[in-house]
Amino acid sequence: MLAPIIYWGLILVNIAWLVLSIYFGLFYLVRKENGNLWVFAALNVLSIIVLEIMLLVYHTWGWGITQYSNLVYTIMIVLGVVTILQAILGREPKLTPATK
Repeated sequence: MLAPIIYWGLILVNIAWLVLSIYFGLFYLVRKENGNLWVFAALNVLSIIVLEIMLLVYHTWGWGITQYSNLVYTIMIVLGVVTILQAILGREPKLTPATK
């Protein structure tokens, strides 16, 4: 009984994190604070790692809960795309000595 609670809890937490990451990514992008996007990209990578470990554990011990693993893969793909976008958009232009 505890295994499904942990499984779905991690899925719901990662969905909530994905929504927050997109919201705050857009928030900082609109305010031209692109440097903050790197933090969200790093945390997205951490979220992908947690989901991958969860799938590894649940597939290894076969608790029969992984019938919804396509949902987890979809979340991981969306997190990956958002991470790449945040990493690209998080770059700030280098300042030359004349523009400092």
